[in-house]
Amino acid sequence: MRKTTDVLIIGGGPAGLAAAMALGRMLRTALVCDDSRPRNAASSHANNLPGFDGIHPAEWRAKVRQELTKYKTVSFFDGAVLSVTGEDQLFVATLANGERRSFRKVILAHGIVDRLPEVTGFHELWGQSVFHCPYCHGFEVRGKRLGVVANGKFAEHLTPMVGALSADVILFTQGKSQLAPTTLATFQKRGFQIVESAITALEYKAEKLEAVICGPDLRFNRDALFLGPIPPLIMKSAIGETLGCEKNEMGFYKVDEMRRTTVPGVFAGGDIMSMAHSVAGAMAAGQMAGAGAVMELVTT
Repeated sequence: MRKTTDVLIIGGGPAGLAAAMALGRMLRTALVCDDSRPRNAASSHANNLPGFDGIHPAEWRAKVRQELTKYKTVSFFDGAVLSVTGEDQLFVATLANGERRSFRKVILAHGIVDRLPEVTGFHELWGQSVFHCPYCHGFEVRGKRLGVVANGKFAEHLTPMVGALSADVILFTQGKSQLAPTTLATFQKRGFQIVESAITALEYKAEKLEAVICGPDLRFNRDALFLGPIPPLIMKSAIGETLGCEKNEMGFYKVDEMRRTTVPGVFAGGDIMSMAHSVAGAMAAGQMAGAGAVMELVTT
């Protein structure tokens, strides 16, 4: 007879750790599974995090894990969750070490994998001069020559935010612009240059961007780029999809206000359920997912 744990948390980043703290404080048992693939591994600083602005991401995670040691109902498994199935009104998970364990609830907090263009410079500069979030990294490059690599809705969302940081912004749409006519007119009025030619390379020295190259003839001097999500989004784990959790048109898991997915007993928090991709945003979503799981556990 397997011992049943209240909640399986898949992911040991901000969302998963915040969910674990909410559960621990309400004396619920939880297992946090972390396979050590943090999305911000390439970054040396976690910014826009009140109380810890500028802290190294690994240092922050270690600090939170240390804080969680006082909650004796919370434990950790340093490895992946291979599969989760529903059995006899419980969830049965197979861990990377072959162990099978039973849980009453599941919180998906594993995050996404950033898709980078297969162009020289993007991988080399990721987290150094090429970023995903202006809230996380924009202040450090304020007033500099900036670029946005995105199209369609992502460009409409990201470009004005980058434009608030600098008067010199170029939008690289990587092909024909998919901007709505009203958005295009607004961007032109604000002075955003729009380049539809595909980027063929990034010039850089010592992890510092120098220029964006588009084909044989176009060269744009830039100091930093902000890269919009490249659909379809890639989840770090396929467990939510295997369980049947529905996604929206952007590729995020559909959740309600308590972060319940469309599958009973399964919750989601962090980068996999909204575009609010920041440490603080992931923490808030994870805490709510933990609270949602607690509410179900104590009322059913």
